[in-house]
Amino acid sequence: MADPMDTLPFKTLVAQAGAVLLTHGVEVETTAVQGVATHLVETAAKQAGMDREEAVHLITPEAVAEVIMRATSEDDQRGAHAVRPVRIDDRTVSAPVEALGHLVMAASQAGKYTSLNDNGPAAAHLLDLATEIGAALVKHHADGAARIPVGALDELAELVDTVADRIEEDGWSICPCGEDHGQDKVDVGTTPVMRHHAALARGLRDKAAG
Repeated sequence: MADPMDTLPFKTLVAQAGAVLLTHGVEVETTAVQGVATHLVETAAKQAGMDREEAVHLITPEAVAEVIMRATSEDDQRGAHAVRPVRIDDRTVSAPVEALGHLVMAASQAGKYTSLNDNGPAAAHLLDLATEIGAALVKHHADGAARIPVGALDELAELVDTVADRIEEDGWSICPCGEDHGQDKVDVGTTPVMRHHAALARGLRDKAAG
């Protein structure tokens, strides 16, 4: 017998739940939606005393989306890394490869801070951006420039600035171990670099608006 989770009704439930999430302004990996839907279906099947294939029809796309949104709003680490904002601006802009190299470093540096200070979703988002910008760099490019999505620049600038804010205002550190061994000096020196990289990203994206 085929796995009930491979059936058309279940796949339709997952697709419709993803569409509901998009209306809330978030994009969620299909595997994350499938995981939540599977849990709800299995729970409903046990409670109703029926098999999972029948229980699929008891679960609505809105119910799946609500569970995911609630977990996201509570900063629940179970799958929160899979949630990213919907990228509305799909334009691309040509940027010097040297500048994009700086942005990869910025994403990696900010990602390290977010990871060490227990913000898993932001760390995963920054890692995705570093990978996306790096992928643009390794593609064939002419005249020392590569094309990068404007949305990636917007997201990077916002995240890097936010990390700089957290360092300055909330005491985020490159080594939050509780012992003083010079990390404060590193943190103080890091924030101006982050501000510069955020401004660089915004300057590059402004070319698309010009």
